[in-house]
Amino acid sequence: MVYINSISYYFPERIVDNSEIIANYKRVVDEFDEVTSEDIFEQTGVAYRYESDLSDTAKDLGLKAAERLFARSEIDKDSIQALIFVSDAIEYKGPAAACVLQSELELSKAVMAFDILHGCTGWVYGISLAKALIESNQVESVLLVTSDTPRRVIHPEDLELSAIFSDGAAATLLTQRPNAQSLNLTINDFVFGTDGKGREHLYVERSGSKNPADIKWLSQYKHIPSGLRGGRLRMNSNRIFMFVLRKVPQLTSQILKKHDIEIGDIDYFLYHQANGTMLEYLRKRMKIPNRKFIINIRNIGNTVSSTIPIALKELLDENKIPSGSKILVAGFGIGYSWGGTIITT
Repeated sequence: MVYINSISYYFPERIVDNSEIIANYKRVVDEFDEVTSEDIFEQTGVAYRYESDLSDTAKDLGLKAAERLFARSEIDKDSIQALIFVSDAIEYKGPAAACVLQSELELSKAVMAFDILHGCTGWVYGISLAKALIESNQVESVLLVTSDTPRRVIHPEDLELSAIFSDGAAATLLTQRPNAQSLNLTINDFVFGTDGKGREHLYVERSGSKNPADIKWLSQYKHIPSGLRGGRLRMNSNRIFMFVLRKVPQLTSQILKKHDIEIGDIDYFLYHQANGTMLEYLRKRMKIPNRKFIINIRNIGNTVSSTIPIALKELLDENKIPSGSKILVAGFGIGYSWGGTIITT
């Protein structure tokens, strides 16, 4: 058996509301249709999002999320045997950010540490690998850190992207044994899928060895605080919307079939918090009751690989969930990639 024993998360101090999104947009777009804060909320379901300081990397946010997890007295850092860092904003081509985190967290030098380059489905991939490591008796405990800084690869004129995305991180501790003072959530079987043909509809241009950023490309973004030095996020919203509406119901059915249960047997549905309006549309299409469908994006925004653990932690903190409750969790997005499982309380 594999248990999720603890979850913590971290947001940068700076909060960006919809009025600031609009002000930044107006500075770079000469002619525009009048946009209000209410318009942005209606289209995205987001009122506030977090933005990290340019001096902080995704690894730095992940470090703070992990430190919060270890601040709990019952968690022994020396017990960690593997560290997985999941992000689409790697700090170096080498070494792995997980190696740097091992040192900064002062974990044992006997720990296994590696990175996963992934986005919206990253947490699901992370817990599946952690589960495999534990079930194969290679390790007894895994620290999974998910962290992303999408806001620094967004141009202010990309109003929809700027309105949706948020910087943030989460840390999840998975163990072979339960702990009387911990969450003790169990992880069931997984379903995964990939369609790389969707890569052109959501990607970060000029961000790697494929057509890397040059002086000419960077010079056009000198007026932007980040300079888009890490590349520029591009998204075909219509294609992403259609992908989600087509694939997520299929993924949900596959997860239910794999576990030989019906949709009514699920107590909560927790999907990647991509866009609040899109999630509500999806809920209605799948005919899932409001009380079972989790949307927490309003004051947080889309934190990429950390949306599910953050929402899961909030759900557990705010509700008295009976033992044995089933939570269907699923990630989907950039890649295209998708995956999910059922977590039992």
